[in-house]
Amino acid sequence: MTSRFSRQDLWSWSCVTFGTLLSAFGYAIFILPLNLFEGGVTGLGIIFAKIIGAMFFAGKMPPIVGIISWVLTIALFAVAVRILGKSFGAKSIYSTTLLYFSMDIILFLLQKTGYAEKIRELLGHELLVAAIYGAISIGAGMAIVFNQGAATGGADALAQIVRKLKHIPVGKTILAMDTIVLSLGFFTFADFMTGFRTMMYSFIFVFIQAKTLDAVLHGFSANLLVTIITEKPDEVKKAIIDEIARGMTIYQATGGYSGTRKATISTVVSKRQVPIIRKLVGQTDPESFVIIQETEQVYGTGFESLPNR
Repeated sequence: MTSRFSRQDLWSWSCVTFGTLLSAFGYAIFILPLNLFEGGVTGLGIIFAKIIGAMFFAGKMPPIVGIISWVLTIALFAVAVRILGKSFGAKSIYSTTLLYFSMDIILFLLQKTGYAEKIRELLGHELLVAAIYGAISIGAGMAIVFNQGAATGGADALAQIVRKLKHIPVGKTILAMDTIVLSLGFFTFADFMTGFRTMMYSFIFVFIQAKTLDAVLHGFSANLLVTIITEKPDEVKKAIIDEIARGMTIYQATGGYSGTRKATISTVVSKRQVPIIRKLVGQTDPESFVIIQETEQVYGTGFESLPNR
């Protein structure tokens, strides 16, 4: 039993390491050499590094984005532990440290060997390409880390703190933080047009990164929850089982306006099965009321198995 858990732990830590390095690669290759911006704590690290570069390095951004972001993140983690408790474990600290230090090391090596300048020459006029590939690399890496119960930065901690103290949803806090950081980054450019162009591509990068994270974390072929309110539950049930062999839950409901009692059928289907089920319900009971909702994760018979750890 112990060896089994040890193998699972080794796999989990390996996934965290791979996902973290994949994100660091995306930052160092596609984002930092081209002066694109990120939201959250990493975005603050980029802003501070650009200011320091303008003051002491003749405008060239030094490879210190990681160390600045790491210091800010550790400070936020310390506050989070006091307010939220020990909800951020060793994997989060390991992932955060590995991400920011490996990011700086890769960028330093690129600058030392001259490859950073070559990347700027190659992709300088293709910021959209850099934004897309950087977003895919970073988003996929973050999803792999999140899937192992770890975090890669301080924005998550800050969002959790705000949710507990002010009862504001995590998503809104992160979106607001990203918007503020990206807006601040605009003022670090000496030339207005250069700054405007770069920030527009940075917003594209942040958007694609979030979409990639969701796609990798929850799966590309998301399932849909279909709720059918009908007066012919037996006929609808038979049609669904015969045609697409999907299980379902049936319960009685009462209309709030009409007071009429009807049956409610709830089932989960893949996206490609939605047109089929719409047609079946339309043919069986055209007066049905149908709701179709996206779901992020579905576990159980016929779908993914529940994780045992």
